Amino acid sequence: MKYLLGIIVLLGLGCKQNAKQAESKKTDSIASSSADTVRSSEYLDWHKVKLNGSITMLSSFKATSQNLGKPDSVVTPDYDNISVSYFNGEKFKYVYYKGLQFEVVNDSLAFTQIDFREDTALYFTSDKIRLSHRTTLADFKAVFPKAADNELSGTDVDKYLVVSLDVAKSSMEDKWMFWFSRDGEKLLKIEYFIPD
Repeated sequence: MKYLLGIIVLLGLGCKQNAKQAESKKTDSIASSSADTVRSSEYLDWHKVKLNGSITMLSSFKATSQNLGKPDSVVTPDYDNISVSYFNGEKFKYVYYKGLQFEVVNDSLAFTQIDFREDTALYFTSDKIRLSHRTTLADFKAVFPKAADNELSGTDVDKYLVVSLDVAKSSMEDKWMFWFSRDGEKLLKIEYFIPD
């Protein structure tokens, strides 16, 4: 009888512990929803960003070529080594202009990166900021202080300072990646990053 009573007490305590854990999980998911809201308080809206003041992030290949001229190259990638693409598995090609990389399918052109080391005449604008090879980390931090304070770690941390920023107010995994010189005095590259 003593053993039976002991088992019942242990089962009761176990059920109470499981209820506490379930309640804790509810609180954690609420906290993470709140964190998502905080996380998205700084963003650079994909739909409001333009290259050189006129080229949208998703544009027409024909119209962009009229603006930038003939591409330096159009390359078919090794699809076996591509895990993500803006065009979600469609057979795209990379289009390169001096300092710019896009993905293209038919006449649709999607921005992937700008490298200011290749062309210092390029710039990146939005309703919040104008970014160019002259932009410093301090300039960036004046508009996006939280993002600027969260430097990403990686294999090239001794060469670059890399910070990320959301591409929309709503929660998305896609990010802008900003590559600064190690001293923070020059913006070197902006990349539209799509995680695996």
